[in-house]
Amino acid sequence: MHKMNNLLAGAKTNEELSEHLGRYFAEQGIKSLAVTYYQQHTKTGNRLIYDWVTPELSAWHNYYIEQQYADIDRTLESSEHATLPIFWDVNEQLRLAKNRREKRMREESIQFGIDKGLCIPIYGPKGDFIILVLHQRKDEDGLTNWHNKQYIWLAVAYIYLHFLRSLLPEQVCLAALTKRERQCLILTAEGFRVHLIAKQLHISERTVNFHLHNANKKLGAKNKYLAVLHLKNIKL
Repeated sequence: MHKMNNLLAGAKTNEELSEHLGRYFAEQGIKSLAVTYYQQHTKTGNRLIYDWVTPELSAWHNYYIEQQYADIDRTLESSEHATLPIFWDVNEQLRLAKNRREKRMREESIQFGIDKGLCIPIYGPKGDFIILVLHQRKDEDGLTNWHNKQYIWLAVAYIYLHFLRSLLPEQVCLAALTKRERQCLILTAEGFRVHLIAKQLHISERTVNFHLHNANKKLGAKNKYLAVLHLKNIKL
């Protein structure tokens, strides 16, 4: 654990950090894993801060996101409300599928070679969280006795999130903003005054000031102009 902590602490980029994570689990016999870092929840339309996947799983992971399967994945949804890892068997998931789309998703995951998996949820301080999903493919045994390993894996995932947040400070700050807060900052950056922002968004001036005040706090800025400056090179 000490060695792993030092490796993660020494990572200079988020890609290097994730590669250390991938190698760690490869040594545990798990070569297929995916990291998805969400602002608040896993549903489509919510801001995905960061995602990373090992080459062995990339085809399925990319297809899963493209098909927006996170919207109907009840195992993933359960992970959002869990504090400990959730183990799953894809054949059991298929048996319990509630509708044709969920059934198709499970059948397709089997076709991609997925057999079992473990969802590890890790929560950040601003409502942000990571779902680390370890996949066991057919003819693999990396998740054997997972219940005896889950706590050390949880610790590794927590350390990973800690350093990932430090490597993605701008994305984390931006993701913490609500849609209205971003809109108010965008219009401020475009030169709109409060009364014009209120008119543009069909809200009161008091509400505009409320959103700008919250944005300032989240971004660590003393006023809206410094907040805009802080985000100058970030795509709002």
